[in-house]
Amino acid sequence: MFFSVRSLPNLLGLFRIITTPLLVWLILANRPSFYLWAILLLFIMALSDMADGKIARKLNVVSPLGIFLDTISDKIFVAGALLPMVEAGMISSWVAFIIVIREFVISGLRSFAAAEGTVISAGKLGKQKLVIQVVAIIWRLLAANAEAGGILAQVPPLVGLLSLWWLAMALAVTWTLVSGIEYLWHAWPLLKRSWEPRPSR
Repeated sequence: MFFSVRSLPNLLGLFRIITTPLLVWLILANRPSFYLWAILLLFIMALSDMADGKIARKLNVVSPLGIFLDTISDKIFVAGALLPMVEAGMISSWVAFIIVIREFVISGLRSFAAAEGTVISAGKLGKQKLVIQVVAIIWRLLAANAEAGGILAQVPPLVGLLSLWWLAMALAVTWTLVSGIEYLWHAWPLLKRSWEPRPSR
């Protein structure tokens, strides 16, 4: 049965993927109120990403499909937020470039390790990365609402705080890079061992 409690983790992963175009549209619509709707959607996506793994383990329904969806869905919705923000001039393109490229590199590295029979599990920094990225994106969208004359513009002290969004974004980029280095550090012995060509059998 496609819709069942046991399929909930997979459905949450699909939800994040199929609603990403809506997130892109909300940001590109360039309307103050739409930024708030984008924040709400992004918050729900992030919560579902944190919940589906726990639900799968509790129901004992961990599956290759669920792992695949969980692995790619967070990268898709984060890119789905960053790329339209670049187009709208909210953030510099290099911010999105660093975050997206890091995900390509680490995903490729984990696939390579799996092919070699090694599992590179997420470190503490990697687990914190998504939370910091989502906080930074939400902070920037809140600032965009204020800058566009939205409801948050009516609260001057809050406008000043929101103008510091770049600090959160800088932290997100830093965490992205450092967590990526952590993965590479753990994978270095495997990479070093695999550097030399092996004779074909």
